Amino acid sequence: MKGGFKLPITKLKQWSLLLLSGVAVVLLMSQLPSVDRGFQQRHSTVPVFQPNKAIVLTDNNLVDLIANLPLKDQLAKVGWDHSILTVDIIGEVPDAMWSDFGQFIVFSFGEVNNVKQVLIRVFADKGERRELLLAAEARKYEWTDKELDELKRSPLLADSNNILKFKLSVTPSGKRWIANFANS
Repeated sequence: MKGGFKLPITKLKQWSLLLLSGVAVVLLMSQLPSVDRGFQQRHSTVPVFQPNKAIVLTDNNLVDLIANLPLKDQLAKVGWDHSILTVDIIGEVPDAMWSDFGQFIVFSFGEVNNVKQVLIRVFADKGERRELLLAAEARKYEWTDKELDELKRSPLLADSNNILKFKLSVTPSGKRWIANFANS
C-alpha cells in the first residue's frame, strides 16, 4: 500500500450518515421543550374559581381609588396613615353627606382589606375659611358583612342603627346646618 491510509468509500458513507443522524437528533431534542410547553397549555385545566384579588390601600394608589368613588360632596383632603383613612369633605346637603359616609364605609371595609378605621370631617365652605360642622369615626370591627352588603345596594345611611355606629361629634354650627335642612 503506497501513499498512506485509504478509507473505503463505504466506510466514509457510513460515518457521514452517522454524523448527520447525530446532528439531526441534537436539533430535534432542542425543540422538545417548546413542544412540551404547547402540549401542557392545550391540556391544562381551567380553574373554576378565581382567587379573590384583595385590594390593599397604599400611599401610591390612595388618590386613584378614592377618585373612583361616586361621591356627592367635594373632597377637601384625604390621608392614609397606619390603617387609618382620614377624609375631609365640604358638606352641601346632609343627605349627600350620609350617602358619602356610606360610600366610604363600603370602600374602606368592604373593598380594601387593610383599613381599620375611618375618620371623616365635614366642613362648610365660608369663602376664605372653612367651618367644622361635624366629625365622625367608624371602625371596621363594628360593621358586619351583611351591613356592608346592604350599604353596597344603597349607600345612603338611612338606617339609624348604621348612623349610630359612627362616633359623631357635631359642632353648634353643624347642628344648625342639619336643622336647617330638616326644616326645609
